[in-house]
Amino acid sequence: MEPIKEIGAGTAAGIAQVAVGHPFDTVKVRLQTQTSADGVFKGTLDCAVKTFRYEGVSGLYKGAWSPLIGAMFQNAAGFFFFAWSKDIVRYAYGIQNRGNLDRKQTFLAAGISAVMALFVETPVDLLKVKMQVQLYGKQGEYRNVFHAGYKIVQNRGILGLYQGFVSNGWRFVPGRAVYFTAYDSAILYLSSSAHTDSRSSMGNTNTILDSSTSGSARIEEREALERESGVTQTVRPPLYHCFIAGGWAGGVAWLSTYPFDVIRNRMQGDAADPAKRRYRHMWHCAHEIWLREGFHGFFKGLTICMFRAIPVNACIFTTYTAAMRAME
Repeated sequence: MEPIKEIGAGTAAGIAQVAVGHPFDTVKVRLQTQTSADGVFKGTLDCAVKTFRYEGVSGLYKGAWSPLIGAMFQNAAGFFFFAWSKDIVRYAYGIQNRGNLDRKQTFLAAGISAVMALFVETPVDLLKVKMQVQLYGKQGEYRNVFHAGYKIVQNRGILGLYQGFVSNGWRFVPGRAVYFTAYDSAILYLSSSAHTDSRSSMGNTNTILDSSTSGSARIEEREALERESGVTQTVRPPLYHCFIAGGWAGGVAWLSTYPFDVIRNRMQGDAADPAKRRYRHMWHCAHEIWLREGFHGFFKGLTICMFRAIPVNACIFTTYTAAMRAME
């Protein structure tokens, strides 16, 4: 029953992700994929205004069917594989009774889950990017994401859906490891702080987690106590903690691998036919960005990305947690 809950809650989180975040993502991808030679947009606001002016709301949600369907699969797969990977790590480290993982173990489990989820993530991202880079006033190669998928598979086979797979791996695997680790650490920090504050307000100075220690020290102390005693302190955070921690995790994860996201989008936004591609491989793409656009080129669209990442991931974790609790 637990895997079904993970998939169901992840699916709900995927819907929330696209509803809140896709307009931001469209602007980000358009900024990332334009080069200095063919630049249409002067910046984040200019891109958003021009897209809305010439294409309306539908322009901001261009290619949304792929991430809507895909985000349900992505989040369902992401949370399911993460839960499964945590069980693998628990078995490897001899942790009994679904005990909590420390931060290194969480990072490892999240990395393992990311490798599994990458095979779902890449085709979804590819179809989304193919639609988003089709600008107004130009004849698009694809009518919609389904047509894009059909044409790519027809001409390139299933492997055509994995264009940019390597560059996406460099972005997604370490980014996902940071993502879940940052979330779990933030939840534990917020819960530990709330626990200390509530105990202090009752005049009890004999707390397990001493209020004189820093947040990170309290986390480490708590983890050490759990390992020594063999007793796991179950954390059931309020939803607003999930919202805060999710926003933090999203921001940190995107910052940690953002240059690879730019490279990935350039690779996936390139021609489907290898003979017509601008970039031979991801390192050639990185070299071209550095040569033509400098350091700034690796951070195109960062502003809109952060505006998107924080609220979107706050909503993802809040929705996921609420859905999991509703199915208890």
